[in-house]
Amino acid sequence: MKHYLISFFVTLFVTVLTASCADRKDDIDVLPNTLPDYNGISNGDIKDDFRVPVTAGKASSFQPGGEIEKSFDNDMNTIYHSLWNNSAAGYFPVTLEYFFENQESIDYLVYHPRPSGPNGLFKETEIWVATQEQPSYTKVMDYDFKGVSVPTRISFEKSLVKPKSIKFIVKSGAGDGQGFASCAEMEFYRANPDNFNPLILFTDLTCTQLKPAITEKDIEKVQNNLYRNIARYMLKGTYPREFRIQDYRAWPHPDDWAKVNKTSTLSLLDNPTGISVNDGDELIAFVGETGGHPISLKVQDLNKPGGDGYYNASYYPLSPGVNKMKVRNKGLVYLFYHTSDWQTAPLIKIHFATGKVNGYFDSKKHQATDWTRLINAATDAYFDVLGEHAHLTFPSNDLKIYAGNNGEKLISTYDDLVRMEKEFLGLMKYNRPTVNRAYFHAMYTSYMYSTSYRTAYNISGEDVKRTILDWKQLKISPWGPAHEMGHTFQTRPGFKWHGMTEVTNNVLSLYVQTQWGNASRLETENLGRYNNRYEKAYQHSFIKNIPYPGEEDVFCKLVSLWQLQLYFADVRGLGDLYKDLYGKIRTSPDMATYEEQQLEFVKMMCDITKTDLTGFFAKWGYLQPFDKMVDDYGKKYLLITQTQTDKTVDDIKNKNYQPLNDKIEYICDANREIFKNRLSVQAGAASKNGTSITMTGWKNVVAYEVYEGDQLIFVTNWSSFNLDSPATNTTKVFAIAYDGSKTTVIF
Repeated sequence: MKHYLISFFVTLFVTVLTASCADRKDDIDVLPNTLPDYNGISNGDIKDDFRVPVTAGKASSFQPGGEIEKSFDNDMNTIYHSLWNNSAAGYFPVTLEYFFENQESIDYLVYHPRPSGPNGLFKETEIWVATQEQPSYTKVMDYDFKGVSVPTRISFEKSLVKPKSIKFIVKSGAGDGQGFASCAEMEFYRANPDNFNPLILFTDLTCTQLKPAITEKDIEKVQNNLYRNIARYMLKGTYPREFRIQDYRAWPHPDDWAKVNKTSTLSLLDNPTGISVNDGDELIAFVGETGGHPISLKVQDLNKPGGDGYYNASYYPLSPGVNKMKVRNKGLVYLFYHTSDWQTAPLIKIHFATGKVNGYFDSKKHQATDWTRLINAATDAYFDVLGEHAHLTFPSNDLKIYAGNNGEKLISTYDDLVRMEKEFLGLMKYNRPTVNRAYFHAMYTSYMYSTSYRTAYNISGEDVKRTILDWKQLKISPWGPAHEMGHTFQTRPGFKWHGMTEVTNNVLSLYVQTQWGNASRLETENLGRYNNRYEKAYQHSFIKNIPYPGEEDVFCKLVSLWQLQLYFADVRGLGDLYKDLYGKIRTSPDMATYEEQQLEFVKMMCDITKTDLTGFFAKWGYLQPFDKMVDDYGKKYLLITQTQTDKTVDDIKNKNYQPLNDKIEYICDANREIFKNRLSVQAGAASKNGTSITMTGWKNVVAYEVYEGDQLIFVTNWSSFNLDSPATNTTKVFAIAYDGSKTTVIF
């Protein structure tokens, strides 16, 4: 009996001890010491919400073929559209009603705007609801969609139980005249009650922090693979937080800044996420409080052979809490968070639990030494590089090859380019700085161009890749990006009237080119018989008497604009010349016609310089009558009368400005020091042989004028030149000084 009792108690002790150890193992050793890399994959871990079907719809206004049924036919390519004729008084409000039968509830709706074009994008709207319990309509909210072109998700504060109908009273919409109302799809949803409640494990719905008391045992009890996996890595301290979890700031919408400053638009993509997805992926985003601000995602795939991938994209609305999206195309993910109160709008925390981390380089966040780590870790074919003023998206492999270890230098060079153009526009001087960045991206069609929200570059060839992505080459040959950014910043219509589309932007191109120590393109470009663009411009304007609007060579048109910069900014020290011009155009009423815009520009330049420049502008043809069709991305008929030019001259003369005596129509980059130092001509020797004339030993000559009798037949600022016809015994050549005085050239 004694031995039996001893055996019994020993057995009992061992059993209890084993059980105790087993319990402790559950608490301590459930997870291995190391885990494989987090893969960011979800396979149905978040259950879909239930789409609530619409049984019927009614609209107070519709265009035949664009009935309201098109907004609930499950086809994003068909749209509802209000009546095209919106001229009648009382066109707004437009009322849209959606009806439901035998539905349990509705928790939120998604408004999908038309896939392209601005007409009808919702703005100010009232939302009313009717339920079985309360069959008459009750207003639940006012909502301003602000004419956004991306989907918007609106959650109801309380679930609509047994809904009968939802009514939208659209009080305003985008478009010409009074505007319109349009919609690709209006979707209604009921939340799925079977989804796991993440607050069991995490401190809030962003799932970025575990509750303090959570143990491995608690985690292993969770059946949901995604949440359990996130919690495992967080408990081990190995969850990849960089890029997956970020606080996103608000940005102004670029349309707002552009409208006030009369330019084109800067970037919409100032919030890259560093996340990459594949077509068909389940993208899970946990979103924190938004302060009521609408936010959405763009998934963009620039890889479009033979085309431009900027619109090779899909869009998804986000709301606080758990968001599940079935991605419709591969690409990089960007957050849209644009609001007029961007300076005070809250940071929004977003946690991308799925998708791959591609990363990005941000010179304001990362060190130069981070570049190699980040670009080498890229998982997508494209990579984002961000600075203070610029944002690049180009192929990851090309950035590795051409930017090498110099990613920070590359983006700082683009920053410098954009900053210089903004300063030239007087945006800093007049406290109108841009907030949005300038977006430069790869494409595979055309050559280079500027369009809304971006400039794009065909990188199919090695030369363009090297010029765009090697910072040293960019500084040597900045014309392409500087030219395209010049288009974005063209201040319209006052400095972009018809005939000037490819002209006034190049004042900015020249500024960047020469500020970086390069020779002016006006002087170096080989034009065959003409030595440079100045010489060609002189022949057209001074010899052939071609009026300024009729000049077809855009670089010849550019000459006079650059001469104003060379003389007043570089020679006279009026460095704010163009800053003040742009500032004046931004704040002055727009002239109604192209012709008036050209003449107003002449008056503005006289006002800014306090100088009577009528002689200069008359010489270049701005003040000549004109009656002709001008082709500038479309033909338009221009008419400038003698009466108009006479009145412009009289208006300037009446201000009693000091006339300009210096011959600035002959100033160029190479001779501006002659004007600055007011140097007199020193004679040398000359020879002629047929059409060829050569000067040797002459100094301080700003131009040579060639006459047959009293008729001016040729002008050049080069010392060796070829006439159109052989020189004769009556051919006279004069060396022109900065002040217009002439020295006869003796052969």
